[in-house]
Amino acid sequence: MARSIGVDLTACWRPRAGMMTVAIELTAAMLAAAGGERRFTLFCSRERPVALDGAGAGSRAVLSPHRHEVLNKLRWLPAVEAGAGLDAVFYPYWPCPPRRRSGAPPAAMVVHDLAYRARPREVPWQQRVYMGSVMPAALRAAGQVLTPSEATRRDLLAHYPLPGLESRVRVVPEGWSLGAVEPAPPPRDLEPGFLLAVGTIEPRKNYPRLLAAYRLLKERGPAPPLVVVGRIGWAYGSALDELRAEPGVRVLSDVDDAGLRGLYRAAGALAFPSLYEGFGLPLLEAMAEGLPALAGDAGALPELAGDAALLVDPRDVEAIADGLARVLGDGELRARLAEAGPRRAAGYTWTSAAAATLEALDALP
Repeated sequence: MARSIGVDLTACWRPRAGMMTVAIELTAAMLAAAGGERRFTLFCSRERPVALDGAGAGSRAVLSPHRHEVLNKLRWLPAVEAGAGLDAVFYPYWPCPPRRRSGAPPAAMVVHDLAYRARPREVPWQQRVYMGSVMPAALRAAGQVLTPSEATRRDLLAHYPLPGLESRVRVVPEGWSLGAVEPAPPPRDLEPGFLLAVGTIEPRKNYPRLLAAYRLLKERGPAPPLVVVGRIGWAYGSALDELRAEPGVRVLSDVDDAGLRGLYRAAGALAFPSLYEGFGLPLLEAMAEGLPALAGDAGALPELAGDAALLVDPRDVEAIADGLARVLGDGELRARLAEAGPRRAAGYTWTSAAAATLEALDALP
């Protein structure tokens, strides 16, 4: 058993998004599962994440003076991980340091997706350069590599056919993050039954095609409002302005967990025609709430959805529009998805993810 475990949380000062949610929720679940058998050292940037306040009586925080990822990964973390007296160290956000010092503990890391290789035009150039530079050495340095889906595992092995890597890769699905959150009511002027889209406003979330499909839906007859919930990302071009200017569309960029759960419960359907996902947390959250969902048939989304969401070609505007009409108006389909969603989502918990992660840490050489 790895009794003394380090966790890299130096990126968790950033705005809450998918990878940070994984890092925080997975760490909290591991702390809760540890009891008195394990001690945790949390490597943090300047302060311990507020979301972990009060979690893990047996944990301590070691604070970096740096915010910048490159400084932490290439300079600070290699020094502190080697001198912290650890049995294992876990990197849940970005890869482990590509150069590790003699005496550093064995490491496990998460690869969330391979978008920077599989769909490079939809990823910021800085991320492409950084991940492309550190990933090969990090994969060689890690004793265990975790992916959130079989799809991401396949992508990883296809893009990095390194000797011995396949035996070190484990699939550890993510969990549903909003189960303990008390939902807040949606804005007063927003009637229930709207179409909900959740995800950072960036190219691979496919907002231009979603907007084009929504326009087709309106041309065919009455359509509910489209509510877009997501922080503003990168290279969105004219998509943000077009979303804000389109009649019937509402963009909400600052929604907390309580507000998000309230929106899932008040919505009529989820629109998630993403072009590529390593997992697909908004789809899982919608399924858990029994919200009928449309999702792209790409990346890990078919694997996550099973029979609990309507899958369409995310590159086909007509297919998206037809799918939206069905998840909004087909009573039989809606009833089937509303029943299948919670059943499907019940298999994805942070408790099980934490147990599988601790098992991987215990298996480190």
